[in-house]
Amino acid sequence: MFSKFLKITGIVALVGILLFGAVELWLYRNREELFRKVQEMVNEQLNGNLEIGDFRFRPFRGGFGLNFTLANVKITDSLYKEHHTPFLDLELLHATLDLNGLYKGDIKIKNLVLQNGSLRIFVRKDGYSNLTIFKKADQDKTQKDNAGSKDGFIKKLSNLRFINFAVSYADSTTGKGYGGLFRDAKNLITLTDTATNANFSGSVYFNGLIFKPEKGGFLINQETNINMLLSYRENEKKLTIYPSVLETSTQDKINISGVFNLRDTLNPFQLNFQAKAIAVDHALPLLPQKVRAQIDSIGVKSLVDTDVRLLGRGKGEKPKVNLRFKTHPFVYELRIGSLNNVVAEGYYTNQGDSLQSPGPLNARLTAPNVKGYFGKIPFSVKLVVNNFVDPHAKLDGYLNADSSNLDQLLDPTRYRFKNGRAHIDFHFNGSLNKFYDASTDRFNGKLWGKVSLRNLGMDYLPRQVQLRKISGDVVFNEKSFVFSDLSFSDGPNMLYLKGSVIDLIPYLFGSPKPLRSLVNINIPNWKLNWLETLLAPRQQVVKRRKNQLKLSELLDDAIDQIEITAKLNADKVSYKRFAASNMKGEFTVKDNALRIEYFVMKAFKGALVRVSGEMDNSGANPLPKLSLRGKVSNADVQSVFYSFDNFGQKTLTDKNLKGRLSTEFDFESLLNNNVQVVPASMKGELHINLRNGFINNFVPFLKMKKLLFKNRNFESVQFAPITNTFRLNGQEIEIEPMEIESNVITLFVDGVYSFGKKTDINIGIPLSNLKKRDSTYVLDPNNPEKKEGSKIFLKAIDENGEVNIKMAFRKKDRKKRKER
Repeated sequence: MFSKFLKITGIVALVGILLFGAVELWLYRNREELFRKVQEMVNEQLNGNLEIGDFRFRPFRGGFGLNFTLANVKITDSLYKEHHTPFLDLELLHATLDLNGLYKGDIKIKNLVLQNGSLRIFVRKDGYSNLTIFKKADQDKTQKDNAGSKDGFIKKLSNLRFINFAVSYADSTTGKGYGGLFRDAKNLITLTDTATNANFSGSVYFNGLIFKPEKGGFLINQETNINMLLSYRENEKKLTIYPSVLETSTQDKINISGVFNLRDTLNPFQLNFQAKAIAVDHALPLLPQKVRAQIDSIGVKSLVDTDVRLLGRGKGEKPKVNLRFKTHPFVYELRIGSLNNVVAEGYYTNQGDSLQSPGPLNARLTAPNVKGYFGKIPFSVKLVVNNFVDPHAKLDGYLNADSSNLDQLLDPTRYRFKNGRAHIDFHFNGSLNKFYDASTDRFNGKLWGKVSLRNLGMDYLPRQVQLRKISGDVVFNEKSFVFSDLSFSDGPNMLYLKGSVIDLIPYLFGSPKPLRSLVNINIPNWKLNWLETLLAPRQQVVKRRKNQLKLSELLDDAIDQIEITAKLNADKVSYKRFAASNMKGEFTVKDNALRIEYFVMKAFKGALVRVSGEMDNSGANPLPKLSLRGKVSNADVQSVFYSFDNFGQKTLTDKNLKGRLSTEFDFESLLNNNVQVVPASMKGELHINLRNGFINNFVPFLKMKKLLFKNRNFESVQFAPITNTFRLNGQEIEIEPMEIESNVITLFVDGVYSFGKKTDINIGIPLSNLKKRDSTYVLDPNNPEKKEGSKIFLKAIDENGEVNIKMAFRKKDRKKRKER
């Protein structure tokens, strides 16, 4: 029984093979005739021409079925000779017909492979398109037949493959264009009762997708791998993209899904894109150049999680775009330093105002909680950006700092914080692209905020400045910083400040305006300890371009460049031996130089002192230069010499002097870094009026006593009022001829007194001094008898560092001595 079954089966199989072989043989022998008839039939349906270079019948190639290969296939439209662009230009086309359908009279294409070719569709500027290759009447009939039958072309196609196949569309009337190269891609089509499903996958190189030429194109010159699932429901006219994946050349994966409603005349749609941890640098090349430049100008380099939804509203309307994003921690570079570990989360929409149409003018970006660290200082920012054509930003944020993280904000080799804390609130409302317009030197927006300092301690190491107990509030805007209750200690002093810093923020942005500060300073008990700091040697700093400076360099630069105009009040003032009270003044500090407009004070035991001048350490001279002009009224001369350490000389000191001195002076000198005059550089002129003057235990007088008038009281010499002018040049004081009338002797003096070793003073002693002078003697200045009468001449001359008194036979002429 079983053997009979095998024989019958074998006979049936043999008959089938013979029949199939007969069909194959018939097709092979008649392939040329069939091929040409098919070509003629296709050409009748085209408003153009189909050319096929060769036709081959390939039994069993590509699977079980009827296999055909067409070589050098070209389809051209009727105007091909004008534009020379074929609609289809294909080296090889492989097709496999399903045998099951063939025997039933239902021809289905099991496999279709397009290899080494291109499909080019275009629209010329005159409106002509090569799509006119398909005759409209026949096309309408075909569409009608396909709509009413289940035997449409798509339903007859099962598996489609593209190998090295380029597709492009260019519309010269709108500038739109799409293009790509299917390196190796497959599209598997399956049918159900209600839908046609497609699974497209493979390697595709995109030349670009250009929807609006003025904005650039998407996916310009990008390699991708695509795995896309689509479904079309004919009865609902709905195209669905199920969760699909586009993988870029950088191995980033973008998930795609969406729905297109083709039944509604408005054709609404929704497209969704999601990406996890995609680098901004990787995403930018996928976007149009204009969008790429806008995003790149922000300077964010981070990994980002994104979720984008496009909602199409109708034909001719721009789709609504909603985007949510969350960055991974990143570093953001600012002009004044780096923001570290920044994390931003927020959303974007191109329809910020629901009453307005979607578009860049109506776009809005909201990031309600941007966090990170400025150096090591934590900050938080809320950001809203409106209008992406001319972006307008609203920003609110704060920083909280203490001594532990302020060190890292600035350069710890120059700034060191000891204790305390700082809180900064800042707000901005204005243009994001051009907050500062250098061409007009103006701000396009408002910036304001408040800095609160509490018990902060800071050392500024380059100048060895130590500030403690810094407390107060500073309010600011884009033009100025204003402080009304700022206080700090510089060690021995407590300073209380009110004032403003003008144009600091414009200066940081490169404004040519000078940086200025106006300050009122109140110091209850001022111990001058900053002169050494002001006059210390300047450190040589290599200047950088402003766009390279960080916060420390910017502050150093600002400190060096700022011009401070200050009004000063001090109840008490002291510096070394100098002491004064009720000081009021105004001075300017700029470029490491001090200009004193005026200082008025009580000093020298009740004298009124008024001083003006300059102290310059700008580097123009190797050493700091001091210039002073002033007037002293009714000063205690002993206090004057004591306060100024006897002007750097030891011959005539405060221990020798008594009296009341009024003077006007003009003095200049270089200073060493210990704030002491350099004697050789001194110049000046001094007008004095000394009353009730005494010189006690003055060594030159005591030496004179050994020569003359040994019984007179040279230990305590009282003078009549002395008025004269002294000129200072280096270490020499030129003494104009003057009379010194005292209780022990009358002298006529001129010459040079030297702080060095060049003292050369002529002393004329009238013979009238021989008359008795005791405690009853009455001072008698300006007596012609003494001036014109006979005299004995002495010389006070420096010998080996000591001033000695010698006899002289005649007075030397001052003019000849000066010439010599």
